[in-house]
Amino acid sequence: MFNTNFQILKVGMDVAMLRQNVHAQNIANAETMGYRRKYVVFEELLKEASKLQLTTTHEKHLPSVRSLPQPKIEVDKQAFYRNDLNGVDIDYEVTQMVANGLKYEVLARLMSKNIEYYNTVLRGV
Repeated sequence: MFNTNFQILKVGMDVAMLRQNVHAQNIANAETMGYRRKYVVFEELLKEASKLQLTTTHEKHLPSVRSLPQPKIEVDKQAFYRNDLNGVDIDYEVTQMVANGLKYEVLARLMSKNIEYYNTVLRGV
């Protein structure tokens, strides 16, 4: 019944929530000796997954159904900002958290608009 926009928006919102949690975890461990910051990898995986395009050569062929990749949490092994080998820059984390929050808000509004369109069709208004 629903188009693929719902699935894509849901996954995008899930990734944004995961990023918020990872940024919050990084900020909470900003004073932990030896803590290495974590980050979420998704866009790169999505780009790789979108390279594979299957084409149909006959009208009765089923279209290819591709599932969206799952985000991964990676550990930043290179950046150290202090002598205690802590890799968290609080200013960077807060900035990324605010930017990610704005992305989530946009995705939530798009989801709301999609639902509104379906409601309009179902009501016949």
